[in-house]
Amino acid sequence: MAEDVAVKAQIAELRHRYCWAYDDGDVEALVALFTDDGRVDLGDWGVFDGSADIAEGFRGQVVRPGHPRATLHTLSVPVIEIDGSEATGRWYVVVYHPPWDGGVHPVRFVGRYFDTYREVDGRWLIASIRLEQFWFAGY
Repeated sequence: MAEDVAVKAQIAELRHRYCWAYDDGDVEALVALFTDDGRVDLGDWGVFDGSADIAEGFRGQVVRPGHPRATLHTLSVPVIEIDGSEATGRWYVVVYHPPWDGGVHPVRFVGRYFDTYREVDGRWLIASIRLEQFWFAGY
């Protein structure tokens, strides 16, 4: 039981690092969180397979010259289930975009993440992410 709690904490930290790296535009840090054969399915925003494709896909999304901290992710209500060296996770996500253009509504997106994780050489990594969209502001 204590081992499960420790693993869940590691996985939560991994997911939080994903949010920080994405929001900071740090593609190298993002890719380092995934297995070499990782998969990212962001629906309308693209599907990326493997490290090189994930890097290219994120590079096209997170690098926004002149807009520091253009995206802020928040995750909540995690459900993490562990099965040996593999695990799954479900998270609610709300994405904020500060209203740089003078708009007043900072919420950009509401949805859920469905993840798989794998322990590789004693370190937990993201094996896959699938994003499910509930609501998108469309601006």
